[in-house]
Amino acid sequence: MLFLMEGPWMPFEILSIRHFLCIVVCILFIVLIPRALALSNHSVIRSVIFLYIVLICHLQFLELHVFTEMYDREWKTILPFQLCDFSALAMVVYFLTKYRFAFSCAYFWGIPFAGMAMFTPNSLYAFPSPDYLVHQYGHAIVLFGVSMAMQLFGVRPVRKDVLNVSIFTIGLLPFIYLINHVLGEPANYWFLLSKPSGDNLMAFLPSAPFHMVALIPLTIAVFAACFVPIYLSNRLMVLSQRTNNPQG
Repeated sequence: MLFLMEGPWMPFEILSIRHFLCIVVCILFIVLIPRALALSNHSVIRSVIFLYIVLICHLQFLELHVFTEMYDREWKTILPFQLCDFSALAMVVYFLTKYRFAFSCAYFWGIPFAGMAMFTPNSLYAFPSPDYLVHQYGHAIVLFGVSMAMQLFGVRPVRKDVLNVSIFTIGLLPFIYLINHVLGEPANYWFLLSKPSGDNLMAFLPSAPFHMVALIPLTIAVFAACFVPIYLSNRLMVLSQRTNNPQG
């Protein structure tokens, strides 16, 4: 633990071997652990879900401590108002209530945004620096929850969820915009006040605040793209059933 606190750390490089290996480990964790849990009894599954909910709650305090105490980041920038935070909250709601729309929100918010954050983390230093570990842990656990729900409970988003989650997400824009203004600089949740720096999808959008208009079709397109694997999986399943049962 002392080693993690002291450093010094190597600067983060997106094409580094250590980042690639960390991504591989995270993906294996996200995919294989729920698959193993599917073979467990209900008591074990309930215990893991309870632990997951506790870890999601603990994550909020962990991020606040690491980024404010160790890296002097402004507290206004690390409140749980990002889509990845909402995705984690939606997974907690799903596990507590089995409300399917909560899962759909977690799926469409988590898969593209937590996934992108894992591959392109906003970290100053590389593994095993505290900011890198907390960043990867915070986004991997969102995807782990989605994977766990899909593999343990067989829940999937349906086609209408693309539009429903899009409408719900767009409906949240005024509230997030208001939160940014109430908090003041440097709060910029959902990048509504200004576009993020660097190479990313939003670099091709108009300058703020006009980029918010372009965010709406971009959001729907991203959610639709996330549904494509589900659609293809459903089609393959139907074709497989027809092949195995040609008289049906």
